[in-house]
Amino acid sequence: MLDIQYRMHEDICKFPSEEYYDGKLKTGVERPESVLRVDKRTMPVVFGDIRGITVRQVVSTAKGNENSKANREETQKVDIVKKLTDEAVIEQKGIVVLSPYNAQVYEIKEALKREGLKKVNVNTITKSQGSEWRYVIISAVCSLPTEEIVSEPGSSWLSKHVGFVGDPNQINVAITRAKEGLCIIGNMELLNCSRSWKKLLDHYKRNNAVTDADKITVCQL
Repeated sequence: MLDIQYRMHEDICKFPSEEYYDGKLKTGVERPESVLRVDKRTMPVVFGDIRGITVRQVVSTAKGNENSKANREETQKVDIVKKLTDEAVIEQKGIVVLSPYNAQVYEIKEALKREGLKKVNVNTITKSQGSEWRYVIISAVCSLPTEEIVSEPGSSWLSKHVGFVGDPNQINVAITRAKEGLCIIGNMELLNCSRSWKKLLDHYKRNNAVTDADKITVCQL
């Protein structure tokens, strides 16, 4: 295993190093400070909590039609992209929005087109493997009302409501694409039911990197 990485800001690297590489992954490059901001603090990683509604959609793919999922509230919160381009002057090509679901990828692409942000890359997490961008925004999509979330979920419940979003490999790929800043948008309460997400969220909480999605801003340049 290569034990020195030259892609990520050191703070982005910390969790994947500890969780997936036995703490052996070191950082061999200095990255500029992130422009992501929460409560006047700039942060390389941030999780924005939002309670959206997951809807099922049929989308057309290269393999034919498939049932997929989307979350319109999370699509709206991807307005962080416009803040990055307009306020922090980050080039569109330096930003990617990732989601596990093709339907959400489609919804976000259309939303960004309406804002004149056609050069921002939007793709599934699977297709992002091997690539890197200055800023990565992740839309987790899966959501449930609080009253429907169980305290000790079994495997079948997790499979139905979290599914492959909780796959450690998916999480690892998604959170290791960013060079300078990583922003995850999702339902913290539901994702916390997944063992893999709970570990990530606990790490982010210890570093004061979890907040309401509405509170995420950027530094103005």
